[in-house]
Amino acid sequence: MSDYQTHHKIVRLHIKTLFLDIEQTNNIQMIKQSVKLLSTSAVIASTIAVSTSAFSRAEAASFTFNLDCVISGTVGGNTYSGGNTCAKVNQSFGTVTIKDSTTNSKTVDVIVDLAGNKVHKVLDLYLNYNDSKFQGPDFNVSAGSGYSIQSDTVNENKLKASGYKGSLDFNIKPKATTSSNDGFNAIIALKESCQSLFDLNASDFNYKDTLNQILAAVHIGNYGNNPGISGGNSIWVGSSSYYQASIPPKKVPEPTAIASLGIFAAGAWKMKKKNQEKKQEDLLVLC
Repeated sequence: MSDYQTHHKIVRLHIKTLFLDIEQTNNIQMIKQSVKLLSTSAVIASTIAVSTSAFSRAEAASFTFNLDCVISGTVGGNTYSGGNTCAKVNQSFGTVTIKDSTTNSKTVDVIVDLAGNKVHKVLDLYLNYNDSKFQGPDFNVSAGSGYSIQSDTVNENKLKASGYKGSLDFNIKPKATTSSNDGFNAIIALKESCQSLFDLNASDFNYKDTLNQILAAVHIGNYGNNPGISGGNSIWVGSSSYYQASIPPKKVPEPTAIASLGIFAAGAWKMKKKNQEKKQEDLLVLC
């Protein structure tokens, strides 16, 4: 036997003896007790902390667009008439939310929620979609409960929103939407001929118009020259940003501390697993 083989055998023997000693003491039990102290919330939080750094909007289950700019219409004493821009007015006219369906991978849900309390109504909704994925009218649209649809039109990069020079892809026109429901819900589904080709995701509608300015546009009726105020006018608004809900700050452990707890738990479990396996095979092979 060579010196190397002799040395290798001695090292393996020392390691095996060390783990046998650990098993005969209370160290393993202490590790088990420590692992039990890690709450379920800490484990979940560690997963979130690790995954957040790699998170991208394309992987999200939903997107909420803030209707934060004016295409054409009057806000207060200022009148806008379209053109190359959607004018920021430091007010929100509501939101448009696109959500992955929880039950059907071939559909997404669309929710329009207007500002105010049952004062406005939705006349038109315009969206953009992934032009490289969809090459034609690949959708069917059905209204949500309490709503109905007059028409829907798909015309990639050709649809205009009242004087705005940018073009969008997809128009949904509700029927008989009144201020009493103050919004609009619909389901967009892939046509049957497309369903074997791919899924439909909220991220498929997370795109801007041909001028790269707005994510969606809404024509609002029963409008009184300010969001949330009823009246006899209408206004065309767009979304140039994502809605950020105001969430009270919560006291949570630092991500690095949580990640350390998660790593400790994983390490303890791994040690236990190795101790169980060493009875069936040679414990460790050094490389």
